[in-house]
Amino acid sequence: MTTLLQLVQAPWAQALGWALLHFLWQGLVLGLLAWVLLALLRGASARTRYGVACGLLLLMAASPAATFLHLLPAQRAAAAADLAVIGPLPAAVAPATLGFRLERLLPWFLAGWALGVGVLTLRFLGSWAWVQRLRHRGAEPVPGEWHLVLSRLCRELRLARTVRLLRSTLVEVPTALGWLRPVILLPASALAGLSPDFLEAILAHELAHIRRGDFVVNLLQTFAEALLFFHPAAWWLSRQIRETREHCCDDAAAALLGDPLPLAQGLAALAALRRSLPCDPDPALAAARGNLMHRITRLFQPQPAPAPSLRGLAISGCTDRLRRYVGGLEFGY
Repeated sequence: MTTLLQLVQAPWAQALGWALLHFLWQGLVLGLLAWVLLALLRGASARTRYGVACGLLLLMAASPAATFLHLLPAQRAAAAADLAVIGPLPAAVAPATLGFRLERLLPWFLAGWALGVGVLTLRFLGSWAWVQRLRHRGAEPVPGEWHLVLSRLCRELRLARTVRLLRSTLVEVPTALGWLRPVILLPASALAGLSPDFLEAILAHELAHIRRGDFVVNLLQTFAEALLFFHPAAWWLSRQIRETREHCCDDAAAALLGDPLPLAQGLAALAALRRSLPCDPDPALAAARGNLMHRITRLFQPQPAPAPSLRGLAISGCTDRLRRYVGGLEFGY
């Protein structure tokens, strides 16, 4: 207990705790800025909105780090000065300010933050292990004609990396994994139940993820979510990034095909195929269907994205992202 108390009272721990506390208002300011900018950019391209959202999430991640570096010298100086003080501070001098109260709660806040980051890190590692398992277990080569389709799409996308295409019994939707050695997993039900045109359109969408390097960006995004898990604005902005990323890949696939209709029909057919399965283990499928319908209508009739609500900025995304955290390492349809 004494060792733990000494640890949280170390200058670096004090600076970290205050940096995280300051992020409560910093994250709110950046979240409101993101809401305003994304509302103003409703008519802009998905790539522009995606770049702005990613930049703001980067600012969110950098804010506590910059605050920590700014506070650390002062905390070290204060710790050195405290060593020269003998005896407790007189009661009449003891400050009853908000800062004093927060300082007393700082060890508990730090412990809670460390526990949350530890839990999410363990889930991240579990997700990573699951992704590695998907590459090998229950996966087998697809029929030869689909390798020809994949090669043609890669050439048209100017994708130089070799992409493996496998049929998997462990995924329910087409899923792109990896960056240096990318893999696309097709569910057996999709190969059997979707028409070739629809499946080719969905393959173009997954290849767009690989072409853009979204797997790496998603890893960094998941890391930022783990560090900033205590702030709703970070979860909300992260969700905006994931949704806009899908729009970017939809646009790339539609441009490659020359017509958005096959992709929209393929997404609708894939959703219908999932609903026909005996069981659906996705607890957030209702929300996913809503997003999917927006993607389909957006492809048919491109229009400005709806402005995110202030209420959504305050409360949305937390439980949804925690529930779907395991899916954060992969890209489905």
